[in-house]
Amino acid sequence: LQHYFIQSNLRMAINPGPVLKHKRATLERLEKFISDTYFTDVNLFGRIDSKVVGNNGGIKLSKSLLSDQSYSNFMNITSSTDQFSSIEVGDAKFYPLWTQQWIKVQIDAEYSAKNNLYLHWDVDGAESMVCKENGFPIQGLSCKRKELKIDFDGVTKKDLILYIQISCTGLFGAGYNGMINPPDQRREYSLKHAYLFERDEEKYQIFMDISVMYDIAKNSDTDCSLSFDALYAGNKIINLITLGNHSEESYKLARKISKNFFSIESSSNSRDKIHAIGNCHIDCAWLWPYHETIRKVARSWSSTLSMINRDLSFKFAGSQVVQFDWLKSYYPSLFSALKTQVKNQTFIPVGGSWVEMDTNIPSGESMIRQFIYGQKFYRNEFGIHSDILWLPDTFGYSGQLPQIMKLCDVNYFLSQKLSWNLTNTFPHHSFYWKGIDQSKVLAHFPPGDTYESDVNTKDILKTISNNKDKGRAHDQMLLFGHGDGGGGPTPAMIEKLDRFSNVQGFPKISISTPSLFFEALEKSSNMLCEWWGELYFELHRGTYTSHAQLKEWNRRCEFMMMDIEFLCVAYGIQGPDKLEQLWKIVLFNQFHDILPGSSIEDVFKDAMSDYAKFNKLYNAEFINLLSSKDCNNIVVNPYNWPRREVVQLENQDTVLLCIPSLYVGPAMKDITLIKVPTVEEAEDFICLSNEIICAKFNCSGSLYSLIHKESNRDCLAEGACGNRFVVFDDIPLFWDAWDVMEYHTETRQEFLPSGIEVLKRGPLIASVKISVPLGEHGEMSVVATVQAECPYLAFKAEVNWKACHKFLKVEFPLSVSATEATYEIQCGHVSRPTHANTSWDSAKFEVSGHKWAHLGEPNFGVGLLSKSKYGYSSKHNQLTLSLLRSPKAPDGSADMGNHTIEYAVYPHSGPLYSSRIVQHSIQLNHPLVVHAQAEDSVLKSVSCCEDGNYNTLKVEGEDGNYNSLKVEGEDVIVQCVKQSEDGKGLVIRMYEAYGNTTSAYLSHGHVTAAFSINAVERHTSKEELPVSGNRIGPLKFTPFQIKTVYIE
Repeated sequence: LQHYFIQSNLRMAINPGPVLKHKRATLERLEKFISDTYFTDVNLFGRIDSKVVGNNGGIKLSKSLLSDQSYSNFMNITSSTDQFSSIEVGDAKFYPLWTQQWIKVQIDAEYSAKNNLYLHWDVDGAESMVCKENGFPIQGLSCKRKELKIDFDGVTKKDLILYIQISCTGLFGAGYNGMINPPDQRREYSLKHAYLFERDEEKYQIFMDISVMYDIAKNSDTDCSLSFDALYAGNKIINLITLGNHSEESYKLARKISKNFFSIESSSNSRDKIHAIGNCHIDCAWLWPYHETIRKVARSWSSTLSMINRDLSFKFAGSQVVQFDWLKSYYPSLFSALKTQVKNQTFIPVGGSWVEMDTNIPSGESMIRQFIYGQKFYRNEFGIHSDILWLPDTFGYSGQLPQIMKLCDVNYFLSQKLSWNLTNTFPHHSFYWKGIDQSKVLAHFPPGDTYESDVNTKDILKTISNNKDKGRAHDQMLLFGHGDGGGGPTPAMIEKLDRFSNVQGFPKISISTPSLFFEALEKSSNMLCEWWGELYFELHRGTYTSHAQLKEWNRRCEFMMMDIEFLCVAYGIQGPDKLEQLWKIVLFNQFHDILPGSSIEDVFKDAMSDYAKFNKLYNAEFINLLSSKDCNNIVVNPYNWPRREVVQLENQDTVLLCIPSLYVGPAMKDITLIKVPTVEEAEDFICLSNEIICAKFNCSGSLYSLIHKESNRDCLAEGACGNRFVVFDDIPLFWDAWDVMEYHTETRQEFLPSGIEVLKRGPLIASVKISVPLGEHGEMSVVATVQAECPYLAFKAEVNWKACHKFLKVEFPLSVSATEATYEIQCGHVSRPTHANTSWDSAKFEVSGHKWAHLGEPNFGVGLLSKSKYGYSSKHNQLTLSLLRSPKAPDGSADMGNHTIEYAVYPHSGPLYSSRIVQHSIQLNHPLVVHAQAEDSVLKSVSCCEDGNYNTLKVEGEDGNYNSLKVEGEDVIVQCVKQSEDGKGLVIRMYEAYGNTTSAYLSHGHVTAAFSINAVERHTSKEELPVSGNRIGPLKFTPFQIKTVYIE
């Protein structure tokens, strides 16, 4: 009789007759039927999983007693049962922050025959990693992923032993009272849940069916039939199951309704296709220190490999080469398993750069080295070359990046960060991106505006509806998976994806790979638009300035690497392994949350420790190189122009050095008669001058005149003072270390100097010291200097910064009228507006630049040179350099303390392209240094004839000298002279610096053959260059072109 009534009810549920449905009520009915919160005693969710009861739930827990609980000590931790103590759920506490604790999990053998046995694990949101008894990592657990499928591996007669490493940190660190706040060092974690449960697979599949139906019904267009189809199908299933009293037959009938709804035969005929790509963006450091990221990678990628092993149709894209390198070093067995899946093309390495680097701050050479060492690892370990640059989260993209990509055999670009723009909506999702040299790459920004979708209706429909290139591009990408330790894609995401791929009227969606996507996009790319120049990010502008010491060290290291590589070439010493080790320290710390200064204090300390390591290793290697030649008073000039600079020796003597181009050898003191700088003092002013410039300061220390003598023009605006120090309120909307908002300019407060005194009166240096009180924000003194033959007025500020949410800048109002200011970027420059005519113009109120910014007219201009700063702004006739910020999150002590800041003002006659501003900015940043100074040695004296020839000075044949390489071409800058990666030749990298079409010649003492090659030194495509004797060329350059020459 009961069976009769059930059958009758099922027939009624299948054919209920017409019923007018209230959509909201029916939607909520679906929601409550699958809710994990409401009505779980009677709904479907409460029936899917059944907790194991009796025998302690089949699980025993014990905690390691050892103090060193790192993964590297795993065998010591697990070798003895005496080192573990039994614990109960809720009793154990785990602390302090960033430490690791090991838990032994013993699962009774009586459950070995169960096919759907799971462990539920929750340590108050802390991340965990599950390892087999032999130490092999099998899955990560976190607040995003709390379930582990138990597999006895065929063992039925003994208990299963697992080890779980708990990391005392959450998915996004442990911010005090907020995610991006400084970490709560007192944070403790407790084991809230640890139990076994069995899953009813049939019920789980119906649960997933209704979940997707509910999602479609709720988030599809309310007027479309698909929304109601999903609503009614879900409602019918609930009726079936309810009236069938949750019988096995009711579930089977429910699955038939689901399969009818999720039918591939009725899928969309639209031309639009979504390529769903699993990924797991893991910041190399951010709200957690360096060492924690290594474990995040192991947790997430072990989870991915477990999913691949269960479903070979699943594919995953892993980025950031350094993370593969970590896995190889710290988790070799896991890396071996990963290599197998790379070979099977299920785990897809992408990116090709060592890290997902910032692209505003690193030099052009640094960005090339990102690819050299990243692609080298991919080639050596996997036999592949990635042709995709993968930067989903970087804060804006340099206009020189397309050329650097092309030179490194990278043709495609992936990001989505510009979807965060605060002012303007970027007009494309698929487009060709042209760099400042006109190199072109195919770019895609996933229209779903995310790289960690959980595969839902909103993201899928947005991927189609939000596409700004409808009609031009029919292939779109959807990136799914939990990032930053969340474990990447989950089984539930794959279940949903399978259902979404078979819904009538829904976009076509399927699992794909980055390469398949870009191949499809490229095939139909003839209608795509082009975007020229930089991809300016209208947010996170404060990262050009935050954490000044990191930026100072980055630039210093970049120049130091140029010296040591040139020194190795000069002395014929092979040392690529040590140089690679140095480079990798620099490259890692260019990650897009480290170098921009948007991480916690622990990360800052890690970075400074890295730079100290770099400095120690560098100095040891440098001294060894010099010792190998047994010579003193050595100077290195790795640039292609001779240099005459004032240098202070260790004994405090000041000399004018005269050094040939591309030279290593004894320092030479110039004894040519020169016009020395002078100091003129009067009652109401002090004047510093040389034969090029004349700077006047009033009795307080304000700079009120800076005259360029050749043009007889004061470069400061009439009635205005330069070198004005101003402080602004700096309170962004949310992202403290990241953002400076436009409204900060409304809070300008100027701090006037309070006194001036003469420091030096010659013979080679004239200088004054200026006091600038900053009130409660700190103290400052500034030394202004004019040197012999130097065309700029240099400043060196010493600041003790104590501010809170303030922004310190220095202003120079100029007597120059221009609608655009020019800023140096990697291997070139870009122009940006000095006005706010449009919203695109006004959004660039704070911009990035490298060593200089410039405001100019056709016959006169002024450059603002910077030694370690990257933030600039220009408004009308004023150039401003950003000096220091004082954010309080995520690092509460960011930039507090002492800073040395160097910058200069450089007036010149003529246009920018004849100003030699690039050379002068390099000399400010990379001054000549006399190495291995001997106490009793005397510098060699020379007399230099100034005839304008770049290569007048020749010093050859003396012991310790290297002067056999020459470069002819004034607009061309040498940025790298190094041994080739294959160890068989010499590599010279140069770029055209001023936006001109030009030619250059190379000369070298020993040339067998010469080739123009790509930047990563793959010889797949190379062009033989004309060689006449020891002269190579002509090398033809287009504006801002970078060339790499390989000399055999």
